[in-house]
Amino acid sequence: MQSRTALGGAAMGCDHCYTDHPTTVPCTRPEGPPCDSEALSGMGYGPLVLMRKLGAGALGTVYLAEHPSSGAHFAVKVLHPHVAGNPAVLTRFYAEARSAQHLIHPSVARVLDVRQAPSGHHCLLMEYVDGTVLSSLPLPLPPAEAVFLLSQVLEGLEAAHACGIVHRDIKPENLVLTTGRDGERRVKLLDFGMASTLAAGFTEEELGAGMVVGSPAYLAPELWVRAEPDGRADLYALAVVGYRLLTGRLPFGGGGRMGEMLLVHKPSRPLPPHVIEERVPPALSAVLMQAMSLRPDDRFASARALHAALHEAMRRPAFGCIAPPAFRVKLEDPRGLGLQPALVNDVSEEGLRIASNGPLPPLGARLQAELSLNGWALECACDVVRLLPAEEARTWGGRQGFILRFSEPSDDVRRLISQALAPPPAEPAPDPELAQLLSRAAAFSQDPYTLLAVHPHADFAEVMRRVAQAERRLEPFWQRPLPAEQRQALAALRGKVEVARRTLGEPMARARFDASRGNFRGVARCLAAGIPPTAVERLRQTFLTTRPDAEARARSLFDEGILMEAQNVLDGALSRYAEALSVDPLNLMLHRYYRALVQRVRTVQTEAPARPSASH
Repeated sequence: MQSRTALGGAAMGCDHCYTDHPTTVPCTRPEGPPCDSEALSGMGYGPLVLMRKLGAGALGTVYLAEHPSSGAHFAVKVLHPHVAGNPAVLTRFYAEARSAQHLIHPSVARVLDVRQAPSGHHCLLMEYVDGTVLSSLPLPLPPAEAVFLLSQVLEGLEAAHACGIVHRDIKPENLVLTTGRDGERRVKLLDFGMASTLAAGFTEEELGAGMVVGSPAYLAPELWVRAEPDGRADLYALAVVGYRLLTGRLPFGGGGRMGEMLLVHKPSRPLPPHVIEERVPPALSAVLMQAMSLRPDDRFASARALHAALHEAMRRPAFGCIAPPAFRVKLEDPRGLGLQPALVNDVSEEGLRIASNGPLPPLGARLQAELSLNGWALECACDVVRLLPAEEARTWGGRQGFILRFSEPSDDVRRLISQALAPPPAEPAPDPELAQLLSRAAAFSQDPYTLLAVHPHADFAEVMRRVAQAERRLEPFWQRPLPAEQRQALAALRGKVEVARRTLGEPMARARFDASRGNFRGVARCLAAGIPPTAVERLRQTFLTTRPDAEARARSLFDEGILMEAQNVLDGALSRYAEALSVDPLNLMLHRYYRALVQRVRTVQTEAPARPSASH
């Protein structure tokens, strides 16, 4: 379900169009349901058969599909007929789906195909993800568990952002915790491109009246004021998800409170997570608060930078008896499978609190355990002194499990536990040289060309030389003792350099970026690097989808240039071609005309001095 709050309107949602608009704006969706969702069960989709409805949203209904001969399962999203009737939405639907097909990552649900079925329905074939949405987990989660989940999502976002794909609607309902064939738990991110698809159906008048697309509690502030989002909007939304996982509540409450605050120009900061939930390390709390900054420039520059900051925050035990991340425990498996890793919630001098999703051991049972910390591993025996069933655990916001008490621990075991509980060492003083560098870097824009101090028309060799230069400049600081705040800022700066490398160092990514800026000379560098024409045309179609008048404007400028060239007004023709390319920078035909005319002008300029002057 999309946003149910309108900026500037009453906090009510429309039950007809699945979007948010003020009550003064008439709903444009026809009366009646979008389609009889169950009527499509049994419909064929290629070799697949739609079995049953899984859910429905603003764009369509999702069905479980089965391959009869193999029994393999897939998910098929069927676009609502009233949505498919909007040409802009339908075009964006296919463009976003085709972009998502190139996104392959273990933490992202695959988009496998998009096409119109024989029935006339427009369908999206996706990987079927069977698991638990994060909104259904018992909250709050232990910090280590929350960081584990967030880290997997960030890995998927890093891959998506590298492809130029922004999700725009990250929320717990789009994050599914599942178990892979290898038995490893994995978070899958669903519904890439669907928010952008829905937004394509809004007119300028509707947007101006306050319609927003997305889930209001997770919507980045810039999206409430119609800004074009980048990856930092996804990081904001994921930080709100992390806040909820750690505290069990939302930072700004439900509905569109963030939008209302922006409207009246009174944004306020929520309470940091560690103030609400004492188990949350202050360093982890600070990372999420930075990621939820109102200004995109104040957040982390990339998913990788936020990922690094989360793990850096968890490296040091922050307080009390929460188990430090480096502390590991293996317990005797009652099924005779030997020692198996256990999830430790708390540790004390007397024993451990263990979280477990499986059957609980008998009360009073003695279990063999292996404790390890910083390469030091010791065995000991533990007694089960208390069981924490799911019903009881939910009352204090934890997970089911049991409490162990060490049975006659040796002196070595006591020393290991004392080391695990030792307070962190005092933070070193800020490094003055790094402080100066970070101060200068704070003035950098999000433009990767500016960050690397490289010309927008530079070739790829120069770009990579500047990247290597920037990395060498930062490398020595990692060997120095730094306070957590400086180390986080250094990680964020390194993340910006890495984003710049991925954006400008790979032809397809750079072509996409340069096209968005109208930098056709940068695009020309990418074409010279050997991007296949078919790939360029796919990029161009995606580019034009968001700029419906660009092709016509460029054609008009091109026609003016053709006329000037015929009249031998070469400088004027060259200027018109350049203007046309700035509007439609991925147009291969325009690039060919521009290059040919540049060469012609150079030839004329080279030959001009050799001609005899009129005085002779």
